[in-house]
Amino acid sequence: MRHSKATPAAGLLRSTAHGVRRIIIVGVIAVVAAWTAYAFAQEAYIGHKLSQQVADLHHQNSLLAAQNNGYRKDVQSVTTGAADEEQARLNGYARAAERLYLVTAPASPTPAVPAGTTAP
Repeated sequence: MRHSKATPAAGLLRSTAHGVRRIIIVGVIAVVAAWTAYAFAQEAYIGHKLSQQVADLHHQNSLLAAQNNGYRKDVQSVTTGAADEEQARLNGYARAAERLYLVTAPASPTPAVPAGTTAP
């Protein structure tokens, strides 16, 4: 035997909660999906910003390493005495048996005196 539901009489509304429940469930699923998408987007953004910071720090570290190498060379020249010789050469000193050539910019030419005028 087959069971069947009784149908309402003509003119009466069939009020079931199935339609409202479905709308509520779809709404809740949509809110959860939107929240999940927002969380993933936020994590991706934070990961991107952190990778940028890491790249910037690597660049700063390489600059600092280059500066440190320069400082090591300066310290080494001071400890071996080469800095004193360099400073003396900058001040115009030379060794006794050494020829010194001074390289300068060419002198500017004197202005020509126009004909018919006398020079002071």
